[in-house]
Amino acid sequence: MTHSRRDSVAIAVVAKAPVAGQVKTRMQPPLTPSQAAGLAVAMLADVTAAALATGAAVWWSYAGSRAVLDDLRPSGVRLLEQVGDGLGPRLAHTHRVLHEGGHDRVLVVGADCPTVDAAALTMAVDLLDCHDVVIGPASDGGYTLLGTTTCSPALFTDVPMSTAHTGADTIAVAERLGLRVALTEPRPDLDTFADLVSALDGGWLAAAPFTRRLAEQFVGTRITAGG
Repeated sequence: MTHSRRDSVAIAVVAKAPVAGQVKTRMQPPLTPSQAAGLAVAMLADVTAAALATGAAVWWSYAGSRAVLDDLRPSGVRLLEQVGDGLGPRLAHTHRVLHEGGHDRVLVVGADCPTVDAAALTMAVDLLDCHDVVIGPASDGGYTLLGTTTCSPALFTDVPMSTAHTGADTIAVAERLGLRVALTEPRPDLDTFADLVSALDGGWLAAAPFTRRLAEQFVGTRITAGG
C-alpha cells in the first residue's frame, strides 16, 4: 500500500473489555475466568499488532469498560464505543462512523481472530481496489473480517449474527445490494478451547506470539492434568 492508500484505510478491531468472568466464557472450563481474560488480552494484542503493521488507522470498537481498555491501548490506537442493540447494529454503527469520518476502506476484524495476520489484512485491503466488499470466511460459518469501500450498514443489520451461516447470509445481502464481493482464505476464530487447540496444532498462531505462548501453556496444562 502506498502512503496515501494507508491514510484512507481504517481497521476496527471489535473487542470487549477483558474482564475476568465476562470474556471468553465458552472456554471456561477448562480455563479459569482469569486465564480466559488473559487469553482475551493476548488475542487483542496480536490482532492489534497485525492491524498496526499495515499502516492503517486502527480503532478498537469496544464494549465494556473504557478504563480497562485505555490501560491496554497501544499508542496510535483510538477507541470507538459500540452503540446499538445487538452485535449487528453495533457493527453497523462502527462501520458508518468510520466511513463518514473520511475512510474509503473500512475493515472490521474480531479480536478473537488472531489467526488473521498483517499479510491477510493487507491482502483484504488490496482486494478492495477492485471489489466493494471483502469477506474473510471463518471456519464456523461466520467471518473473521469484513471490509468495504462504501457505507452499507445492511451488511450487518440485515444478517443474523453468530450463526453457522452468517458468512453466507452476508454475501447474499451484498449481492442483493449489487456489490462486488471477494473472499479471502478461510481462517479459524477462537471461540472455544477446542478452537484454541486446533489453531495451535494447525500452525494458525505462528504470527500471533502472545496468543501462541498462552495456548502452549494452557494446552500443556490440560494434557498434564489429564494424565
